[in-house]
Amino acid sequence: MPRNPTIHPTQRISPEFQDRLNSIIKDKECTKYEFSSLVGVSKEVISRSCLYGIIPSLQSLIKIADYLNISINYLLGKTSNSNFIKSECNVSFHERLRSLANEKHKKYSEIARKMIFPESYFHDWIRTNTLPSLDYLIKIAEYFNVSPDYILGRTDERD
Repeated sequence: MPRNPTIHPTQRISPEFQDRLNSIIKDKECTKYEFSSLVGVSKEVISRSCLYGIIPSLQSLIKIADYLNISINYLLGKTSNSNFIKSECNVSFHERLRSLANEKHKKYSEIARKMIFPESYFHDWIRTNTLPSLDYLIKIAEYFNVSPDYILGRTDERD
């Protein structure tokens, strides 16, 4: 199984995300290109997201959400709650993942049995200090019953 899932392009398209991003840019009273500079994401990525609803990489989503001080779920259009409280601690995805696994007294092998990817991915993410794809992140967050932002260390609010 690939480290980043090969998903049919229509599954990476979200009208909710497209509408939310277009609305945000309109509220900021700037162009897509100005917005891309503000958030530090390429013009092409913002343009594809606005025109077709293509969800960018997790790293791009984080940059946008960080700039706007909103949750990933709000940005994706999965919630209408725009309240977001940024974490006061600088906790990484890797630290949060270890903490959640310890809290549940689970080894990565036990967690992996419930996931759509092998245990080795957990070790790879920690060893290489990288992040999973959005799809994998969402599966891990669901397993631990926390928000993607919590597991990323962006907030200390679990839901």
